[in-house]
Amino acid sequence: MKNKICTFGDSIMRGVVSSEKGADGKPIYRISDSGFVSRCERRLGIKILNFACFGSTTSQGMKYINRYEDEVKDTDIAVFEYGGNDCDFNWKAVAAAPSQPHEPKVTLRNFVKQYEALINKVRSMNVRPVIMSMPLIDPDRFFDFLSMGLNRDNILKWLGGKTMRIYQWHEMYNVELFKMAHDLQVPIIDITTPFLETVDYSDYLCDDGIHPNEKGHALIADTVAVKATGYLHR
Repeated sequence: MKNKICTFGDSIMRGVVSSEKGADGKPIYRISDSGFVSRCERRLGIKILNFACFGSTTSQGMKYINRYEDEVKDTDIAVFEYGGNDCDFNWKAVAAAPSQPHEPKVTLRNFVKQYEALINKVRSMNVRPVIMSMPLIDPDRFFDFLSMGLNRDNILKWLGGKTMRIYQWHEMYNVELFKMAHDLQVPIIDITTPFLETVDYSDYLCDDGIHPNEKGHALIADTVAVKATGYLHR
């Protein structure tokens, strides 16, 4: 046992939060010392190499594994947290042409294909892969965020008149993670359910409706730390 974990993912894994807004009303993001990865590192007493990057998708995942290959090989477990950016859209393009079809940054088919490639890559390095599910999003808050400076009516028209369509689309990628974990026999850390179990999960999200706030990171850390303890002792 090397007693080390490496992580790959997007801004949620990186520990990015937003607690204030700029003059334009848009969130100001920062990396929190209380992100769930930092919390787990302190709680578990092990080294966690966090290679997550703001805005990252499965399309960039292999690049980061190859860039840090030597460090990855020196770990026991690689934890992946992707999906939030993969399923997102170019909302500026949507607002400009709401009657046209639009593809997400990474189609669901490519999301699965690329995620499988990441899993197989770390397995070839004798590192155990672990998948994290996605936290919930608040579709109304996220709509307000993504439509800033854009034609809100056009975006809503493309969504079929319902912001809930954002939630449905996001959850479709999340469900695919559970299928993938089953099919590839990869452990999955379910951080979705803890949000569902709260009275109002929006209390655990930043104003943008998609990034967990520090309270949300504490909730994730509680789940991840328990699961990670079991994986490290296998």
